[in-house]
Amino acid sequence: MIAKNKLLYWLRLVLTWWVATFLFSFLRHYGWPERMAFAPDYLIAPALDFSLALIVGTGYFGIELLLNRQAFMRLSFLWWALLKVVLQFLLAIALFAVGLNLYPLFNSTAVQDLTLEEFLGSKLMVVVLVYFLLISLLITLFQRMYQKVGPGIFGNMLVGRYHKPREEERIFLFIDLRDSTPIAERLGHLLFSQLIQDCFADVTDAVIHHQAEIYQYVGDEVILCWKTKPGLKHNNCIAAFFEFDRILARRSGYYESNYGFHPEFKAAAHIGRTTVAEVGVVKRELAYHGDVLNTTARIQSKCNELGEQLLISPALSARLDLDRDYITHEYPPVELTGKRYSLPVIGIRARSLPV
Repeated sequence: MIAKNKLLYWLRLVLTWWVATFLFSFLRHYGWPERMAFAPDYLIAPALDFSLALIVGTGYFGIELLLNRQAFMRLSFLWWALLKVVLQFLLAIALFAVGLNLYPLFNSTAVQDLTLEEFLGSKLMVVVLVYFLLISLLITLFQRMYQKVGPGIFGNMLVGRYHKPREEERIFLFIDLRDSTPIAERLGHLLFSQLIQDCFADVTDAVIHHQAEIYQYVGDEVILCWKTKPGLKHNNCIAAFFEFDRILARRSGYYESNYGFHPEFKAAAHIGRTTVAEVGVVKRELAYHGDVLNTTARIQSKCNELGEQLLISPALSARLDLDRDYITHEYPPVELTGKRYSLPVIGIRARSLPV
């Protein structure tokens, strides 16, 4: 994740825990009858709630950064979840200790006569701990749903934007492993699947940095897409591929030691009108329909023949600013399988490729 995304993520966690802490205070003390001669208003301290939210949000943020490292993300979900629960439990205990010390500072009428040991053995601790873990579970489920659907898609599905088909202009980037068939034969199915897992884990940073949406993983191919504005901005739709290539180059030692070679990918990009719609009932997902996808796939099939790593269409090239950072080479019209007319294609190479 880039720095500004980390900051935004931290702010969201602090805000989420602030709302959760205030809600807990409100639900616990709301509705006390006056005849009980007890006014719990002094128990509700917004400044204390914010202080606790700042602490737990920051601690939770640290846990998320740790567990989102690739070494932990490769754990099975059961072990990953168990480790997260243990870390959250330790965070909760630390929060209890801090909260007991902060409480008298925000409530001058309160008398601090409760020790941490006494609190940990009380029924109140059980209530707070269950609530804390419940909120943590809801955050985790929300994050998992977001990761499952992908950035840029979850929000649209949540508000039902594509419940009915809509036509949009989109940019598609097809990224495919070179020589996948001989590689799969040499590695075997299990090791080949592990290779694909590693490669698609490494594409994540490029997806986030360049505001891409992951449309599909298809075998050894990943399909990224953009709306027009973010895709054209800073040449995101092709810069994402070259960043992915740099990431693979930096991790070449890992791939050499684990698989005996450094994986290389080929890609193609195109822009055009497409229809977007939610499909399915039991497993809902967004589907794109239109000639732009077929054309992109056909362009990619020419990479090996032309000896290029990335090919794009003239329609996309005309809307990008490529002169400064990229070297382009336009090829005469080539026949694309299943297409009535031949189409010129443009090879793209980065002027520099730092490792």
